[in-house]
Amino acid sequence: MRQLFIRDRSTDLHGTTVIRDKNGKSCYLLVGKWGMRYDALSLYAIDGALLAEVKQLTLGLLPKFALYVNRQRVGTIGKGFGFVQQVIYIRGINWIIVGSPLTSRYRVFSGSHLVFSIQPVKLSSGYCHELKVNKKEDEPLAILIASILNHWARRSEQEPLLARLMKRSPKLSTSMSFSISNQLNLTCKSHKNK
Repeated sequence: MRQLFIRDRSTDLHGTTVIRDKNGKSCYLLVGKWGMRYDALSLYAIDGALLAEVKQLTLGLLPKFALYVNRQRVGTIGKGFGFVQQVIYIRGINWIIVGSPLTSRYRVFSGSHLVFSIQPVKLSSGYCHELKVNKKEDEPLAILIASILNHWARRSEQEPLLARLMKRSPKLSTSMSFSISNQLNLTCKSHKNK
């Protein structure tokens, strides 16, 4: 399992993001922008080879995106409803995303097998997203899916919403974080038992 770190793109929607491993080594370049139909993010290897892309198909409250690997369309992902808990199905590759936009923590499964997980972490340079990916060949899609999830949860502040809520209401932190972590654990256990 490899750890990758993606800087929050919320303040840099038109630039290039370098994806690094836990040792700080540059692994991938993420280039592109959001906002208009057919806008795209492209993921490149450090040597410049195009690995994967995500293209915005529709606009509105429930936008859809197409996923491409080696210039071949492999799947589509659409935004789901849910504030505390979300389950999103990725057509084509048959992956299921389970997580919470409130905490920005997600797990992605193929059947009962964990493909990768996403969680926000605070580093000295600010907040970023940590990906733990089981197989190297899944890294390009994992990075693009994490970028989509981050785009949907984009906020003016980089700090996760749950962390901000807990600062405002300390009494809320214990019950809410316990409830959310229990929901995530139950959902993940039910996927493992199937």
